[in-house]
Amino acid sequence: MAGIEKELLLKETKARIEGGNVFFTKFDRVSVDKLAELRSSLKKKEGRGFVVKNKVAELALKELGMDAALKALDGQVFLVRSAEEPQAISKALVSFAKEQENFEIQGIFIDGNFQEKSYVEELSRMPSRQELLASVVGGMKAPITNFVFGLGSLLKGLVVVLDQVSKKKSEA
Repeated sequence: MAGIEKELLLKETKARIEGGNVFFTKFDRVSVDKLAELRSSLKKKEGRGFVVKNKVAELALKELGMDAALKALDGQVFLVRSAEEPQAISKALVSFAKEQENFEIQGIFIDGNFQEKSYVEELSRMPSRQELLASVVGGMKAPITNFVFGLGSLLKGLVVVLDQVSKKKSEA
């Protein structure tokens, strides 16, 4: 029975890791409530966090060809999988690590390579996709807005001139 449970656990862990960016963190004496808060904030950013046993994680990583990430399996491991927006997830993890002294980011497996903690910290400083889109739209909106206001002031000036001409003609 124990063998079947381990196989199911391995299969579930592989399914959770596969097909996305995987953040590796280490925690020690972090309360269950704090981890639940972190999971909740990650869920809002399309990330899924879960605690996994090192041996199960090791087997899953080997089977998925993610051997480079094996060095991140140290102590109690909390993995976070994100299909998109690694910037948003990294911001949440870096922020949480600053609040919790016993929570440490080990690295990220992204684009087929394992990157160290410094990469995750650098990623957290980058703007997210939404922020970049807002910046582009704002940049496009400003000239259009100025053009519309310019046309409006020209039309207003034309109306004033026509009104003055109309008043002069009615006086004459």
